[in-house]
Amino acid sequence: MKTSVLTNCLLVSLVILSRVAAADDVPSSEDYGGGVLAHPEVGRISSEELKQLLDEDTDIVVVDSRDGLSYDYGHVEGAINIYYDPTGDPSIRALTLVALPSDKLVVFYCP
Repeated sequence: MKTSVLTNCLLVSLVILSRVAAADDVPSSEDYGGGVLAHPEVGRISSEELKQLLDEDTDIVVVDSRDGLSYDYGHVEGAINIYYDPTGDPSIRALTLVALPSDKLVVFYCP
C-alpha cells in the first residue's frame, strides 16, 4: 500500500469518529511518535482499548478501511469493510459514511 494512501487513510491504526474529543482530551503529536497528527480533534484509541471494547460486547461498529483483498486476508472479527480510496469520488465516500449509524461508536482502522 502506498505511503500516501496510508497517510490519508489514518496516521494511527484506530480512530473514533462518532465522538469528537474535548479540547483538553485531544492527543498530542508526542502520543503518536512526535509526528504531525492529522485531524487532532478526532479521538483515538489503542488496539488494546478496542480489544477491551470488543471483549465487553460494547455496541460499536468497527470499519476496516483497507482494500477488499487485504480485508479478506484478515481483519478484526466483526469488522465491516469500507475501502478508503483517496482517488475516488468524494461524494460517494460521503454517502457511504453518512450511512453509518450515528447512535453507535464507530471505530475505523487501517493497519
